[in-house]
Amino acid sequence: MSDDPSDYHNTGDLISRFEHMIQQNESYYFDVEQLEAIIDGYQANLSYQKAIKALEYAYSLFPDNTALIIKEVQLLSGIGQLSKALSRLKVLEKFEPNNEEMLLTMAAVYSQLREHNKAIQYYKRALLICSEEEIDDVYLEIALEYENLEQYEKAIDTLKKGIERSPENETLLYEIAYCFELAGLPAVCAIYFQQFIDEHPYSFAAWYNLGNAFQKLDRSEESIEAYDYCLAIQSDFAPAYYNKAHALFKLEKYSEALEVLEESYVHEPPQAPIFCHVGECFEKLNDYDKALFYYHKSIETDEYWADAYLGIGVVMDLQGKLAEAIPFLDKAIDLESKNPDYAIYKMEVLVKMEKFAESISLGEKLVKEFPENEETWMALADAFFKYGNNEKALDTMLEATLVHLSNPDIGYRRAVYLVELGKIQDAQELLHYLMQNESAQLSELEEYYPKILQLPFYIQLKSDLGLV
Repeated sequence: MSDDPSDYHNTGDLISRFEHMIQQNESYYFDVEQLEAIIDGYQANLSYQKAIKALEYAYSLFPDNTALIIKEVQLLSGIGQLSKALSRLKVLEKFEPNNEEMLLTMAAVYSQLREHNKAIQYYKRALLICSEEEIDDVYLEIALEYENLEQYEKAIDTLKKGIERSPENETLLYEIAYCFELAGLPAVCAIYFQQFIDEHPYSFAAWYNLGNAFQKLDRSEESIEAYDYCLAIQSDFAPAYYNKAHALFKLEKYSEALEVLEESYVHEPPQAPIFCHVGECFEKLNDYDKALFYYHKSIETDEYWADAYLGIGVVMDLQGKLAEAIPFLDKAIDLESKNPDYAIYKMEVLVKMEKFAESISLGEKLVKEFPENEETWMALADAFFKYGNNEKALDTMLEATLVHLSNPDIGYRRAVYLVELGKIQDAQELLHYLMQNESAQLSELEEYYPKILQLPFYIQLKSDLGLV
């Protein structure tokens, strides 16, 4: 085997040559770049012990090489020896305080140590001296550190600077949209991208993010228009098809949503979520056979896709096959044990089956496990109500009030149970307060308890408050 390094042109060849040298107990010459490539190759394959051996050999040839010190630090970080990595970097910092690679590596180590403010300091220092091709990445890293600190507005400001410099950088555009979402600022997000599009009308990523912002604002028609512009610019951008279909679904335009989803097949083979969405569209169109076909297709694609099992359970419920629905709902619950929505739906099916004890038992378990979710409390109260135990239904809502102090839906449910218990004066006082301050939920109250529309005191309350 040749020991001339010029004969070796890729990492695999270099590693083979290095390992041959070790096996033969010989000494070959490698230049620094080749040794770095060997170390990187071992790290990429998680062969840390081999990487350490290569590093030791590299130090024997180039004992004070800065690039090798950086490699050592990265290797130490990879095996979790962060304090040792930091010590090595601090020594290097004394001699080369403006070494770009040192600053970026120092920032990355502090980030791993969750010392995000220190990481930001080093990234900002690096920003002042880094090469042109690195600047966008450094802006992104600073923003990510602010996100780790939940300082989303600072992250947004940082990303704005990066985008102003590189408006074509899609990664920065997606990240700023994500930060607006984390900050709970969909309206500000929409304004930002509208202004951005005024200057950069052919940015498909900007149109896509604008569409998403409109969706969060329930401005579905406008979101569809934004997705159409996105697709006019980038016709093969599958996420825009999916989100446009979702917006059409929200507008109850199920046939149109199906057409859009089918268009997406040309650009990206459908996966479990898409088959599931198709199934849901057919479900809403009351075409239960096709709905079941696509829900099963979703499961064939990904047997762990919980929403497909739920979809089958819903269709069985709609077809009156309640007992057949339960195993599918159980499977969905098993797959998504941290999501109470599946179990809440199962409670409703159990109530329809008049298996009140099972439904109540499941509800009591849910309110203990997910007390922050008001739907679990209302589902439990409803199970007691349908069972005819209005006292327990009221007690459940009173207990829920201690956790959810200002939830009007819980207040309206309390009023219903008070009426059922004959406590009309208490119900009237509670409803008067709620209808003065939270009248938007009245339609939900009337849908849940249509009997209230016939009660004289309720009719009078609506009239007095101008809610007729």
